[in-house]
Amino acid sequence: MCKKVVVFLMLVGLCFSMSANAADKTNETANATWTFMAVSIKPTAEELAAADPDADFGKEAACLFEKLQNLCVKRVPVVPGDPTTRIVFSKGDIFKAVRRIGKGLEDDVKDKNISGEDASKKMTHVLNVALAAYYSEDSKSFEKALRTSKKDHNKLLAVFDRVSLTNY
Repeated sequence: MCKKVVVFLMLVGLCFSMSANAADKTNETANATWTFMAVSIKPTAEELAAADPDADFGKEAACLFEKLQNLCVKRVPVVPGDPTTRIVFSKGDIFKAVRRIGKGLEDDVKDKNISGEDASKKMTHVLNVALAAYYSEDSKSFEKALRTSKKDHNKLLAVFDRVSLTNY
């Protein structure tokens, strides 16, 4: 009987320790801030002219999203010589977060919770941060924070707002 009680108390202590460690790790990403080197990828006049004039967040955001998509999404043949391809994401958490934020901002504009101009500014900021994070070698904790907030676009926006971009 005494051995069972001791084993039970050890298991309770182990479970408490594991939940405390998980809470600490969650708090680390919840309160973290990141600094990435700003990437100055301004769309050229030709790219702006070729962009969709009816884009939801403006021509600049449409060009930046296209550049991010070209970086993150690759179509790779399954077997050489076979026309079948598969889609491979590099830094997929960043790309998926940007898409989720875009859809959420579109819904906010439709519901008149935010103006189209404010949504455009927010989306341009998100895209600039996403491009900087893509080129950063140290973006693992940022991607983890995006992964933990992936269901709510407002939480994702808060994660992107905690990033500061520095110039060279």
